[in-house]
Amino acid sequence: MFPGKPLVVSFLLLVILGQDGYVTRAQEVTPNAQASPSPSPSPTSPIESKQEQSKSPHEKAFERIEWRSIGPANMGGRTADVEGVPGDPSTVYVATGSGGLWKTTNGGVTWKPIFERQGTISIGDIALAPSNTDVVWVGTGESNTRNSVSFGDGVYKSTDAGKSWQHMGLRDSERISAIAIHPQNPEVVYVGALGHAFGPNEERGVFMTTDGGKTWTRTLYVDREHGVSDLDIDPTNPNILYAAMWSFERKPWTHRSGSEKGGVFKSIDGGRTWKKLTTGLPKLIGRIGVRVAPSNPNVVYAIVEAKEGTLYRSDDRGETFRRVSEDTRIVSRGFYYTTVRVDPLNEDRVYGVASGLFVSIDGGRTFRAITGRTHIDYHAFWADPKNPKRLWQGQDGGIAVSYDGGESWEYVNNIPLGQFYQIHADNRLPFYYVMGGLQDNGSWTGPSRTREPAGILNDDWRMVSFGDGFYVINHPDEPELYLSESQGGNIARTDFRTREQQAVNPWGRGSGGGPAAGQKYRFNWNSPIIASPHDKNTVYFGGNVVFKSADFGKTWEQISPDLTTNDPEKQKDAGGPIAFENSTAEYHTTIISLAESPVQKGQLWAGTDDGNLQLSNDGGKNWSNLIRNFSGPAPNSPVSHVEPSRTGGQVAYVAFDRHMLDDFRPYVFKTSDAGKTWQNISGNLPAKAYVQVVREDPRNASLLYAGTEIGLFVSYTAGGEWVALNLKNLPNVSVHDIRSTRVKTI
Repeated sequence: MFPGKPLVVSFLLLVILGQDGYVTRAQEVTPNAQASPSPSPSPTSPIESKQEQSKSPHEKAFERIEWRSIGPANMGGRTADVEGVPGDPSTVYVATGSGGLWKTTNGGVTWKPIFERQGTISIGDIALAPSNTDVVWVGTGESNTRNSVSFGDGVYKSTDAGKSWQHMGLRDSERISAIAIHPQNPEVVYVGALGHAFGPNEERGVFMTTDGGKTWTRTLYVDREHGVSDLDIDPTNPNILYAAMWSFERKPWTHRSGSEKGGVFKSIDGGRTWKKLTTGLPKLIGRIGVRVAPSNPNVVYAIVEAKEGTLYRSDDRGETFRRVSEDTRIVSRGFYYTTVRVDPLNEDRVYGVASGLFVSIDGGRTFRAITGRTHIDYHAFWADPKNPKRLWQGQDGGIAVSYDGGESWEYVNNIPLGQFYQIHADNRLPFYYVMGGLQDNGSWTGPSRTREPAGILNDDWRMVSFGDGFYVINHPDEPELYLSESQGGNIARTDFRTREQQAVNPWGRGSGGGPAAGQKYRFNWNSPIIASPHDKNTVYFGGNVVFKSADFGKTWEQISPDLTTNDPEKQKDAGGPIAFENSTAEYHTTIISLAESPVQKGQLWAGTDDGNLQLSNDGGKNWSNLIRNFSGPAPNSPVSHVEPSRTGGQVAYVAFDRHMLDDFRPYVFKTSDAGKTWQNISGNLPAKAYVQVVREDPRNASLLYAGTEIGLFVSYTAGGEWVALNLKNLPNVSVHDIRSTRVKTI
């Protein structure tokens, strides 16, 4: 079937981490071998059909093999938007930060993924046409621009309630924050493009179509650094629109939010021309959320990231604003939230959507929390226009519904949306366990299979530790003994047999609370913990130096000097010019990839986020920086993964990930002489498939796996050619980690 040698894949269990998807495994198999209008793509067939036609022979050979989801759904993942059908409690759409679009037609009892194989499945906003709810628009690219944000490739449209999709252009917008549809004419649509998060670009601002997306005209534009953070239309007079323009840029070590050029803009001619609204609003302003009160469109609310206040209200359709609140809780981290919603029937009932969820019944003057027992970090909120007591909300932990105006909430935990950063698999019998850390949902462990007829349930998964979860491993001989990590280098040692948990950080505590420059050691948001393949009790941990433990985390010793560039310019307070924060999400000049050779004890590889690749052949006593031997990636490129080969100490693979430097290209290299020379094996990986992990098959050295932001890829020729490994049912989900586990042939 394939040219050359017959393909033989050993009996493997390939476990992958899909961010905002689920942990999956393959079935055991042994196969053989302002601007003028610009036209936008108007495909005549669904995206899925085009992808089917472009499949390679390798993909077609495996297209009937399925991945098996093993959960969990205990927690959801970051939810970007929720939209329902007014007056219909059965139909709800849930859009996720990097897990596509889900739909229920039975009020949340079951859900179906309906946006899985598009160019990207990160979503910023969705909108249903008020005049025909079968018309659904999806704006791709999450606009909640934290350090783990994904990207989009424009807007998509469905005319059959999500059964099929057409791509409608704006590919380089990268992130869509808002879509507004004319209340009577579904052909008239407005798109708010935030633009690139990691650098300036041209395709941002407000875009308008009057022909259902066949052509677009950009009608509001500030410059290459300002994009739209929110957009709303007056439901009683669709000639009136409001748009919020925001200047934001993120780098690996900091972010900037706010300018004097941004602000609230208004159009009174159907979005064709705009004027800036300034009376009563702050001059220096960051992210903004804007909403019209549907019951009284004279009332307009603007929630802002600013020093002077947080919520402003207009009673004259935006001509003048007055500050009604300085409550910082309703904004919290401005770049991540800053969302306001208004009750459809009561102009004075206002919701602040932030780290917590808040409601005001006096026009925004006072707020009280209605978070209940749901997760924090809210990004989505929808109130049924025909029954405002029916509310849906979305946060970093998934979704919840209320039928009493937010006084009580039902947490909906039947969609596998957890965003895994890292995973690990043990060797216990009869069924090995998989464990991993999740974005804002801690670290969990669960079985790969059970004897129960119902299969793996939520109850089979156990939480190991709290916080943002990252690396987690367990002891080979004592599988109930775990080491897990939360943000900033906080390590917990957990023994499920005794229910004991200890903090075992190398120097007594993790990092955070100030700039990286003020810390004794610097730990990345996601600091690597790896087990030695040569000793069951030996563990390595990366900060700006490498630590080693010989007793599975009880005690640690430093075995390296600072392996980073230690650039002080990249260790300052993150944020500005309005707000600063030091959550460790921007801690830089740190080690982000770490590995010990499986065939040469003491050969350690360490890759840093500021572009160093260090090698030690004597257990950490001496180190050599190999980065000068590369030709290809620009200086200071983050080394996302190092994979020492099982074939010998001279062979290794390295991936660079430059997406936070606004370069999404894949970079994968191989050395056969211990780093003296390197061969670029990125080959035909897609142009925006930046690589987060590369793994070598444990039995076949020519078989490589690459986890990218837009899916899983495999090479059967040691990197000579790459093909997608979606098989029958894996979405184009972000893949952050891959593990291969041998299984017995049955």
